[in-house]
Amino acid sequence: MFPDHLTFEAFCQQFNSEQACAEALFEARWPDGFRCPTCRHPHFYLIQTRRLPLYECRSCRHQTSVIAGTIMEGSSTLLTRWFQAMFLISRPSGISASRLSQVIQVTYKTAWLIARKIRHALQQADEADPLTGVVRVDPISYGYTYYSEAQQPLLIGGSLDERDEPQQVKIKQPDPSHVNNALRWIEKPGVQAFVNDHTDGEAVTVSRGKLHPALNPIKWKVTAWLNFTFNGIGAKHLQVYLDEFCFRLNLKLRHAPVFSQLLHWCAATPTHTYKELTRSKPVLTVPWVVWGSKAKWKGKYLTLWNA
Repeated sequence: MFPDHLTFEAFCQQFNSEQACAEALFEARWPDGFRCPTCRHPHFYLIQTRRLPLYECRSCRHQTSVIAGTIMEGSSTLLTRWFQAMFLISRPSGISASRLSQVIQVTYKTAWLIARKIRHALQQADEADPLTGVVRVDPISYGYTYYSEAQQPLLIGGSLDERDEPQQVKIKQPDPSHVNNALRWIEKPGVQAFVNDHTDGEAVTVSRGKLHPALNPIKWKVTAWLNFTFNGIGAKHLQVYLDEFCFRLNLKLRHAPVFSQLLHWCAATPTHTYKELTRSKPVLTVPWVVWGSKAKWKGKYLTLWNA
């Protein structure tokens, strides 16, 4: 139904109306048939007096729309534009909010909020899918290569097959309390938190040395993607972009369709408000470096987490 090889023009032609998008969203929300959100009754009355249809439960009379309980709930943006945004984010290169606003013809703020809500759904997908089997965990960093003081420490974990090839990958920021600011190093509690939160606890190997050869190319690919597509990402929102990258990568490794899975999670994830999506996070400070022929300590601090 949603072939990933479609061009954007062909996709827009296939989903060129609110009705076509609503039907696809209905299938994503209720793949086994309608179920009332209140009483789980399978039968409904269809009410078509609004822009989007309402489904009234024949048992308890509860009314719900196709976007209720999804990331699109409460949005006045057309479903065609939501679907176009989902398709563009499902592409291997992703898309920035500024470019998205131009393509789907909405304001930058609307494009940013749409993309951020989609990425929130992808984070829910990531949380529901821990690393399993033989897992390798390595410390890496994102930031300016030549100055370790300006880098964001990260952990990359991969489920490896019998040939030592990755089958699933996660890249996570540690809690600021788990980072040694002076050494730019993730301390043992941070590594253990990654293992506890993101793996099934079986056959996990943690390295403090050279990055595993199977994970090294992924580190450079995510860095190139963040820098090329977005001109770099500040630490405050970095995690959602890392999860987006891993979502697409993991489906590619499994030879699974990306758009249909993205639509499923957008349909299954309740909406978040702008305030919730932009709330403050703990602050991680690192020493400021004066750029030049030689770096010098100045005793000042740059707040990366809120960059």
